[in-house]
Amino acid sequence: MSDSETEPESDAPSSPKKACPSDLTDVSITSTLSDSIAQLVNTPQTHSPDPISAVNSAIKTLESLDFSLIRKDASLHGTVQESSASLLEFLHVVLAMSPTSAHDVRCMMESLACLLRPSFLNLLFQYRRLFHALAVQELNKATVVPIIVSWVDAVLARLGEVVSFVASAMHDRYFDDKLPEALRKRREEDNLRAAAQLPDRWDSVPSILTSEKASPAAKRLALRLLVSRYVLQPQLTLHPRAADVSLDDSMVSLLPYLTDFMQHIVVQLSECSPLHVQHQSAFQERMNCAMLLSLFALVDFTISAKDTETDVPFRPYTLATVMRLLRFVMLVDNKLSVQTIVSPCPDLDAPQVVLILWRHFVPWTWRLLAECNGSDSETIIFLTTTWLHCAFDSDPQTTISTLSTFSGDEHGKYMICAYFTYFSRLLVYLSSAPRPRNLTTAQTDVLLKICRYFVHWSDSDSLAIRKSSDCCRYLTLLFVYLSSIENGHDASDYVTHAMARMQPRSLRDGWKQAIQESPTLYDELEKSRFIFCKSLNNNMLATGMSNTRIQLLGDKPDRNHIRKAKQFLDFLTIECFSNVQISNQKLIIEFLEATMEYLRRESAKKELPNLSASFLSCLTAFQRGQPGIRVCDAPLLSDAESIWQVAMDNTTPELAMASAFALHIILSRRLPESLTQVEAWDYLRNILLMIGSQDYLGDESPLALVVNPTICDALSQLLKHADEHAAMVMQSSPWTSHLQSALRRIQSLDDCPNLDDYSLWLKKKISKPAADLMDQIARTSDAVELRQATSAIDIIPCRIDGLFQLVCVLRAS
Repeated sequence: MSDSETEPESDAPSSPKKACPSDLTDVSITSTLSDSIAQLVNTPQTHSPDPISAVNSAIKTLESLDFSLIRKDASLHGTVQESSASLLEFLHVVLAMSPTSAHDVRCMMESLACLLRPSFLNLLFQYRRLFHALAVQELNKATVVPIIVSWVDAVLARLGEVVSFVASAMHDRYFDDKLPEALRKRREEDNLRAAAQLPDRWDSVPSILTSEKASPAAKRLALRLLVSRYVLQPQLTLHPRAADVSLDDSMVSLLPYLTDFMQHIVVQLSECSPLHVQHQSAFQERMNCAMLLSLFALVDFTISAKDTETDVPFRPYTLATVMRLLRFVMLVDNKLSVQTIVSPCPDLDAPQVVLILWRHFVPWTWRLLAECNGSDSETIIFLTTTWLHCAFDSDPQTTISTLSTFSGDEHGKYMICAYFTYFSRLLVYLSSAPRPRNLTTAQTDVLLKICRYFVHWSDSDSLAIRKSSDCCRYLTLLFVYLSSIENGHDASDYVTHAMARMQPRSLRDGWKQAIQESPTLYDELEKSRFIFCKSLNNNMLATGMSNTRIQLLGDKPDRNHIRKAKQFLDFLTIECFSNVQISNQKLIIEFLEATMEYLRRESAKKELPNLSASFLSCLTAFQRGQPGIRVCDAPLLSDAESIWQVAMDNTTPELAMASAFALHIILSRRLPESLTQVEAWDYLRNILLMIGSQDYLGDESPLALVVNPTICDALSQLLKHADEHAAMVMQSSPWTSHLQSALRRIQSLDDCPNLDDYSLWLKKKISKPAADLMDQIARTSDAVELRQATSAIDIIPCRIDGLFQLVCVLRAS
C-alpha cells in the first residue's frame, strides 16, 4: 500500500495552466494550485495578540454574513479575507502549541470545538461553493479550467493537520519535524490538492472514502474531517448546541462507507511486506487506521444503542477487518507474550494515542470479546491495560462518571467481562514458569485500578455482582497467586475487600470453581502458608517448597511478612464465615498455631493490633464454620487464657481488635479463668464508654457506631456466664455504674433537641443491646458453660488511617 504524504494525486493535472486573477489579494478569486500556495498555506502574517478571541470573532462574522450581499458587494470580500486569516492563524497556533506550555489549552480546545461544529463545517462548504462560483466567473475566459482553490480549501487542509495533531494529544509531530523543507512544502501542496478534491457539500464528504477517483490524500483528509466532527468535537465542547447534538441520522448513512473503506485498507495491508511497518509511510497509514477505527467504533456503538433489535452488519467479516486494523495499529512488532499482554505499552506513538485518548474506543472493543478468538482477545486486553495505565484516573467512581458515552447495565457487564478476561491472562502470567517474583510498576498500576473497580462494584452491589460466582472464582485465584508476589500487598487488600462483600453462596460456588480450574490451588495455598509460617519464625523468605520446618524463634519477620500473614488470615476469615469447605484443615490449623506462637512472643510489637484482630477473627470463623473440627488437637488454639490475653495485651484500644475480641467471646465455646474474664470486662467496658463519649474520631468514628452493639452483647455474655464472684466484681465496679449512667443518657436522647448525627445513630444502633446489658447488670445468674451463638455475622471491610481492616460484627436483628 502506498499512501505516503508525498505521492502525486491521480486526478490532479501535473501542470495546470495558470489563470490571471485581477486581484491576488482578493480571496474571492484564487488561481492555480501553485499560485495559491504562497497566499493560502504559508503562516498567516496577521499576528493577532489574541488568536482565540480573533477566531471566535471570525466565526461569528462568517455566520452573520449574507451570501447574496457577498455576491453583490465586493467590499465584503475584505471582511471574509480577515476572517479567513484569523482562522488560519488560530490553526497555526494550535499546531505550534506545546503540550506542556499553554495554560490556555482548554480555551484553545473550546474554540476549536466551535470551529468543528457541524453547522459551521456545513457553512464552510457553503462559502466554498460561493467562492468557487465567483472564481469561475472571473476565469470564464480561460481556455483550460484550472484547479480552483479558495480560502476554504486552505482552512480545510490546515484543519486536517490540526485534527491529526489534537487526536493524538500532540504526538503527531515527530515525522513532520524530521521532514526536509522541500518535502514539507510538497506535503502542504498535496494537502491543498486533497482539499480541492472534496465534494461541494459537507454531507457528501463520506463518499470520498470509497471513491475510485479520489486520491489517498483526499481520502485521508475526508477521514480527518469526519473524525473532527463526530469524535473530537463532542468531546471537546463543554456546552453543545441542541442543533449539533443529534448524530444518529448522519451516522446511519456513514457506516457503509466506513465498512467498505476498512475492508479496502485491509486488502492493501495484506500486500505490504513486513518491513513496511517500520517505514514512515506506514506510520501515516497506522494513523489513518487509528482514526478510522475510532470513528467506526463511535458510529457502530451509537447506532446499535439506538437500534437494539437490528444488529449492525458487523459479523463476521467486519469483525476480522476491525481486529486486523487494531493489530496493525497497536502491535508494531505483531507479537504478544504472556507478560506483555498484561503490561501496558511502554512508549505510545501517535496512532496508539488516538485509540487510547478518546474515551469511547476501548470500552467499545469490550463488546467484541465474546466473539473474538484467543489472539484477538489478547490484543484487546493489551489495549485495555494500556488504556487503564495511560488514560484514566485511579478512582473508579470518577472514571465511570466520565464515560458518559456509555450508560446502563449493558456497558457495565461488558466492562466486567473485559476485566475477567484480564484476570485470566494475569493468572496465566503469574503461574507461568519461571514464576515472576514481582509485578512491574506499570503492571501494578493497572491491577490496582481494576481491583478498585471491583471494590466499587461490590460496595454498591452494582449489576448484582455480589451474586457472581465467576467474580468470586477470579478473586479467589487472584488472591492465592498474588500471595507469592513480593509486591502484591496492596492488590491483595483490594481483593479481600471485594470478597468480603460477596454473598456466602457465591463464595462457596466460586471456591469450587477455582478448585476445578486450578487443581494445584491447595499446593499454592500450602506454599503461601509455608512461606508465611516460616517468615513468622525466621527472617528468610523461602525460595522453594520443603517439608522441613526451620524454627528460628530468635529472628523476627519484617513488616511485609506480617502484612502478608494478616491478609492470609483475612482471606480465611471470609471463607470460613461463608462456610466454604476447605478440605485441608491442617493447613489452617498449622498457620493459626504459628501466628499464635508469634503473637505470644512479640506481644509488645507496634504492628500487632492489626495482626491480632485478624487472628482472632480467623480463629473464631474457623471454629464456627468447620463442622467436626477438633481444635483441641492444637494445644495453642485450645488455650483460651492465652488467646484472650493476646487481645488485651494491646496498649491502645483499637476498635477492630475490640470487635474481633467481642465476637470471639460471643461465639466461643470456652471461658478462661475468672480473673481473665474480669480483665476482659474492664477492657470492653472502657471501649464502650469511649464510644459513648465520642472519643473515636476520623475513620474510627463511623466504625464505632457499627461495633458497639457487638461489644454490648459480649459484655452481656461475660456477665451472664461468669461465676458469682467474678460477676460481683464486674457489677460493683464504679466504672460499671458510670457505664449504666452513660447508657441511660444515650437512651434518653430523644428528649434533647438539635442532636448531632453521631448521637442519633448511636441511639439507634445501641438501644436494644444496651437495654439487655443493663438488665444483665441488674441481676445475677449461675455460671453456665458458654454456648456457641448462632447469630449471623456481617463482615465489614474498611480503612483506618489508610490501613485495610476486616471488621466482623453480629448482624443486627
